[in-house]
Amino acid sequence: MKVSLRRLSRRSAVTAGAAAVALAASGTLVAVAVTPPPAHNNGTVGLKRVGPIDETNGFPLWYQDTTGKRLELCTDPGDPNCIVGVPQTPGDPIVFPTNFPDEAFYSNAGAALATNGGTGKAKLVTGVEAAFASGSPAAGQQITFGRIRVVAGGLIPGEFYKVTNPYGVDTFKAADASPRGIFNTEDVGNLSPDGVFDQTVGAKAAPFLSWPAGSGAPAGYLGDPAVDHVVTGSPNGTNFFRMEGPVGSFTGSPDLCADPKLGADPTDTTDCIETSLFQVAGKIATHGGVQVTKAYYQDSGTTGHMMDLFAFSAPGQNLVVSGTGVSDTKMREDAAGNGKYYARVFADGAPPKDLKVTNTTDAPDSVDHVELAQFGDKVHVDSAIYNNDNQTLTVTAESGDSTAALSVDGFTGGAPSLGSTGATTWTFSSLPVPPDDVTVTSDKGGVGTGDVVITGADNPAADVVATLVPDTTAVQVNQPITVDGNSSSGTITSSSFSITPLLGAPATGATLTGTGLSRTFTANTAGSYQVSLTVNGAGTGNTSTDKVTIVASDANATPVADAGPDQVGVVPTSVVTLDGTASKFASTFSWAQSGTDAVQLGAALKNPGTANPTFVVPASSKPLIFNFTLTIKDVNGTTKTDTVQVTSDPGAVTVDSATYKRGSREWRVRGSAKYCSANNVISVYWNKPAVGTTPASTVLVGTTSPTLALGVCSYDFRLKNAPTPLRPTAAGTVTVRSTFGGEALDQAFQLL
Repeated sequence: MKVSLRRLSRRSAVTAGAAAVALAASGTLVAVAVTPPPAHNNGTVGLKRVGPIDETNGFPLWYQDTTGKRLELCTDPGDPNCIVGVPQTPGDPIVFPTNFPDEAFYSNAGAALATNGGTGKAKLVTGVEAAFASGSPAAGQQITFGRIRVVAGGLIPGEFYKVTNPYGVDTFKAADASPRGIFNTEDVGNLSPDGVFDQTVGAKAAPFLSWPAGSGAPAGYLGDPAVDHVVTGSPNGTNFFRMEGPVGSFTGSPDLCADPKLGADPTDTTDCIETSLFQVAGKIATHGGVQVTKAYYQDSGTTGHMMDLFAFSAPGQNLVVSGTGVSDTKMREDAAGNGKYYARVFADGAPPKDLKVTNTTDAPDSVDHVELAQFGDKVHVDSAIYNNDNQTLTVTAESGDSTAALSVDGFTGGAPSLGSTGATTWTFSSLPVPPDDVTVTSDKGGVGTGDVVITGADNPAADVVATLVPDTTAVQVNQPITVDGNSSSGTITSSSFSITPLLGAPATGATLTGTGLSRTFTANTAGSYQVSLTVNGAGTGNTSTDKVTIVASDANATPVADAGPDQVGVVPTSVVTLDGTASKFASTFSWAQSGTDAVQLGAALKNPGTANPTFVVPASSKPLIFNFTLTIKDVNGTTKTDTVQVTSDPGAVTVDSATYKRGSREWRVRGSAKYCSANNVISVYWNKPAVGTTPASTVLVGTTSPTLALGVCSYDFRLKNAPTPLRPTAAGTVTVRSTFGGEALDQAFQLL
């Protein structure tokens, strides 16, 4: 089955994928500056680099993938091996923008399938495309992107379909009441016409698909787009187009999968279609091209100018700078082979208007003319110094053009002054936060950037904050408690405690003993006392005070034990904390468990001599009740008790449906659970009946985890191709248990 690749129009490409642009606060689109890594295998496989801009049409001359293939933009409608749009005047020479195709391709590959008895179609389109944001050829509107599109009809509405293509796997839900049950387009690249095209490197439609070596592809091309052919190039080893869905989705299709295990059912063959035949287009690049990326000049001699030119091309090219009054000069290539070139040339006078760089390796030559608007004077930032003590930034910069006027971007004022060497200096005051670098711009077009050097003393230490935490705020006379200031923050250089009597309490009615940020408070006379902690840090005014009020009752005041409120519905396997902190006048705490049930008595308390002991609730198929008694003792030895009860809830588990399919040897059990926590596991058991001398038994079929969706906690257990010991021959029952103890016993299952 064939699908024509001649016209894969962009006009229906309301993209489903993420474009490589960002939306600025103003609502305008701005390009992302950083070139993304290749799209596959942890950023190692896909597209590798974009070529220089072709000055004749404003598009990159080529894209290269990580296998080394470079493909050029094919714009010749008469080339039968290319995919290209229709120019304004077919038959006339291609001229940008007056007679230029509205879209063209670096690469293109497509495949097609019959979905349902041949009446439905599924199509896959992949490629790297050049087009125009405005829809029609126009300067400044050039964009490029990589595309993966899946379109399919004749599907079962509402069902899910797994689609595998050379660049990945996706699952789609077929739309209801639509002739195109699936229509998904992912375009990734430079969809904003900003003249930058390297974001397309992050597109998924690469490495380029091609006919295998030696299989007869037309010379200079990846393949013949009019011929269905096997391909190579998938980063995943999936050089095919496949759709998998429910049984019956593809009845009568000539493209049914050979492997019955594919699709929803391991034995049915109407749930999967596939093809390894593609129509491929792509022209191998024969030109390296050339693009001047930067051009600077500076005064040299009385009237001359020294010019620095930077260019980009494919590695290993011969680039030559020429122009009126300039000696032909070969550019040097970087040793790393990244396609970067440089030359410094001299012009006896102003930079010539016909300055150009020619790639003589190309046939015919590729040329990039250096317009004077591209030139800028060489601007150098001599220094940028920020004084942290007086919060002042001083910038000194100079231009290679003695007539240039300079300014510091983002700053106003600064009282610029011209030094004896021609350098300009600015001083900007009252800057609490320094920039990490500065940019100086010339009215001649030059730009220079320099890092900011910071001098001066370090900033004052962060403000200290005092925090005072007492064991309790209600005590008996002679009952010692701890007042703790160790949770105070900041770099503390010194600290002090004090006591202030309140409500007529005597000045000597309480004492503090100890050192550091933790002290022991003891009242010898009943009354209210305010305890204060003051901490100090480096710097003027860096001090903080926290205060607590402690009420001391008579030594004979009655203590009160408070074990906290009862706790119900506690989740098994969770940690329970008992709370006796509301007790009054407790000098010691002692917790004990009471009861007769061995499981419940098995709860081991940790730290039972504190106000907050803990224990782990064991799992159980029934609710467990834990009874604890708190005994406190005051400074006089008087004891008081209180009790608390903790009740667990194992959580109900239900079985909504249970089946075993003999044909696919598949168990499926579905139901609900109360708890959807990560450590809850649902175990499914088959209550295996006795056979002959073999007694009845309960065997584990498998486990699954419940999930929460739309507020409902449920599980869906499936086991395909069950092993022989787990294959029932008659209907029976299953038992389902959760980690927390919930269970559903002897639930009937159907044999299908």
